[in-house]
Amino acid sequence: LIWIPIFLGNLVLVVAQFFISEASPVVILLKKIAGPFIVAQLFQSLWCAAFRPRYSKNNLMYISTLCLMATTYSLSRAHTIVVAQPRSYSNMQYSMYFLPVTIYFGWAAIASLVNLNSAYVIRKNSAPKLNAWMGHASVVSATLFGVFITVQRLAPVFGLVICWGLLSVADSTKQRISINVKKKDDGSGKEKVIAALHGAKTQMYLCWGGTFICASASLFATLGI
Repeated sequence: LIWIPIFLGNLVLVVAQFFISEASPVVILLKKIAGPFIVAQLFQSLWCAAFRPRYSKNNLMYISTLCLMATTYSLSRAHTIVVAQPRSYSNMQYSMYFLPVTIYFGWAAIASLVNLNSAYVIRKNSAPKLNAWMGHASVVSATLFGVFITVQRLAPVFGLVICWGLLSVADSTKQRISINVKKKDDGSGKEKVIAALHGAKTQMYLCWGGTFICASASLFATLGI
C-alpha cells in the first residue's frame, strides 16, 4: 500500500508544475531535479519488469535489486539538490514538490534492502543461519544509512520514512512468528518456533531498535541539535 501515496505524490509533483509561474524561484530547482527524477522512474519501471517469471530463478532476482538500488541512487541525487537550497521554496511548495521525492527516496532505500534479502534467501542451498545474519545486517545498514542521511542533510522526514519501513518489517516479522509458533506435543505448554524463522525475534528487536534510533535522529535534525 505504501506505493499508492508514493506515486500519488509523484503525480502531484508532475501535474502541479503546470500551474506555477516560470518566474518562480522553485522552477530552477525543479529543473535541476528533473534529470535524476526521470532516471529514477526509468529504473523503477525496469524493476517492475524484472519480476517477470524468467527472472525468479538462477539468481536473476539480483537484477531487480540492482534496478531498485539505481532508483535509490537517482533519488538520492535529487534529494541532495533539494536539501542544499532550503530557501528556494516555501513549506507549501516543499509539500507539493519535494516531500514526495523524500518519501520515495526513503522507501526505495528500505525496499532495496528487502529486495536484496529476498534474492539472497531464494538462492539454491539457502542456509537459515546465513539468511538470518543477512537480515540482521540489512536492518543495521538501514539504520546507519537513515541516521547518516537524516543528520548529514538535516532531513528529518527521511529518517521518519526509514522508521516507517523498519516498523513494517518488525510488524511483518511479528505476524510470522505468531502464525508459526506451535505447541509442543509433550504437554509442557511451552512454545517453540519452527526452524524457518531462525533469528526472527532478533530481527524484530533490531527493527524496533533501529526505529528508535532513526526517530531520535529525526528529532535532533528537526531541533537543529
